[in-house]
Amino acid sequence: MSITHERDINGLATLSVVAKEEQCHSELSFCIPTSLAFAKRLTWEQTPWISNNLNRRSVNPIGEADAYRIAQYLTSQGHDVTQRNVQRALLFGSTYTPTSEGDNMSEDIGMNPHLFLIFPNASMVPYLDKQFLKIWHDEIVKPAFDRAWKDSGLTLVHGVSLDTPTRILPPTGVRTERDAYPVSGFLERLRNGNPGAVRDYWPVWGDSEWHLGLEGKYTNTRTRIYHEAWSAIKGMLKDHPQMSSYQIPILLAVSRMQIHVNTRLSTSYKFKCVAQEWDRLVDSRFVKPASFQVVFETVIGTTPESVVENKPVVTTFIVDEKGKQIKRLADCEDDEAEDAHRSKRMMISIAGGYLSDA
Repeated sequence: MSITHERDINGLATLSVVAKEEQCHSELSFCIPTSLAFAKRLTWEQTPWISNNLNRRSVNPIGEADAYRIAQYLTSQGHDVTQRNVQRALLFGSTYTPTSEGDNMSEDIGMNPHLFLIFPNASMVPYLDKQFLKIWHDEIVKPAFDRAWKDSGLTLVHGVSLDTPTRILPPTGVRTERDAYPVSGFLERLRNGNPGAVRDYWPVWGDSEWHLGLEGKYTNTRTRIYHEAWSAIKGMLKDHPQMSSYQIPILLAVSRMQIHVNTRLSTSYKFKCVAQEWDRLVDSRFVKPASFQVVFETVIGTTPESVVENKPVVTTFIVDEKGKQIKRLADCEDDEAEDAHRSKRMMISIAGGYLSDA
């Protein structure tokens, strides 16, 4: 404290010699899908007005900072979209891993890529516009959803013409056990302020010859049915007399997966680390070329010299949220071709014989 002149104060820049702690991670990546066939497995979020947060950031609705970044990119790609349009985007569904539906029925939206619809010309907030929600649910999405299940081959179809000698459809028409419920009950939840999310599931196929419930040989089936559903949705929306301000929707997929990467990796490999996580859940054939964007955050800090000098060798592992599927994180100096990122949300360091949160 004996310094008597401002010029003698050592600035923060002098700490650069010991600024050895560096962390790099991504909590935001997004792209522009061209069809519902973009998703390998997809929910239908039937209460899109329910707010969701993840890692202290708003997932639905899309937060202000993220909306600004996404809108900037969309504008650069020729879309007439504002930050407000992105913030008002309608949550349509979420991708999910190949597990049973029961494992995905929690009210938590999760951190896998979510599918939104941006309506650039909407004068109202779509997920709060009751008139829009009623038409959207009952007249546009439900018919496409029910038809997808009818064509899926995964559920019993009732009321088909072959059920009767005269081949005449019964008064109730064709239906399946997976037909969606009408919107009336969901709007009642909105009126009552019920915070519970409700979702249904688009058809999903599993190839028994593949592990982990992968679709395998059913890829073309899923592609055809999901793409037909998207075409039907756009067709029913187009020129609907009560939906004039909701024309020409833009699909947007956003992921809040938190992925940490080794700072010594090349830019292209950091990008690959995130893209590989998306590949488990989406079909890259239905992503607009050059639209996949990854936002990385790098934090650099200082460490006392004694800690830097005596720092133990740390081996890092990837652990999923249930503590399963542990694997070693690759050392980029040994082999950059390994998966040098933590894929699922929690990183544990083993150093000097103890466990600690990294």
